[in-house]
Amino acid sequence: MKLTRLVAFAFVSFFCYGIVNWLMSAGQLHLSTTHVSTAHMWQGLLIALVLYFVGILAVYVNRMLGFYGLGLVILIYSLGLISALVSGYQSMAGMEIKLLLEAVAAIGLAVNFYTVVLLTRWRKQTNS
Repeated sequence: MKLTRLVAFAFVSFFCYGIVNWLMSAGQLHLSTTHVSTAHMWQGLLIALVLYFVGILAVYVNRMLGFYGLGLVILIYSLGLISALVSGYQSMAGMEIKLLLEAVAAIGLAVNFYTVVLLTRWRKQTNS
């Protein structure tokens, strides 16, 4: 298995999280009950980018540490996507906006699950 496929899915996971983060923080969409400033949205995205980058870098530098590091980052942001699913379902936004949020979050969770599957296969392959 190529390592580039694993890294590509990690970046797709990050972009799905970024879209969900933007949707949840956009005040005019009424998906969140609290107001989130643009600076806080960018701060959250920057932290996510750094964590994903450190996890991917750890994959290239130290194989086993990278597996656990990237797996932990994906798990943390999967919980965020689950939270967005629940918050979007309970929001007062229009049905189209809710559907968009739910679809992107569900795609993000599917990508995260597949990335963890790829990580597990990759770990088994490098241990053999």
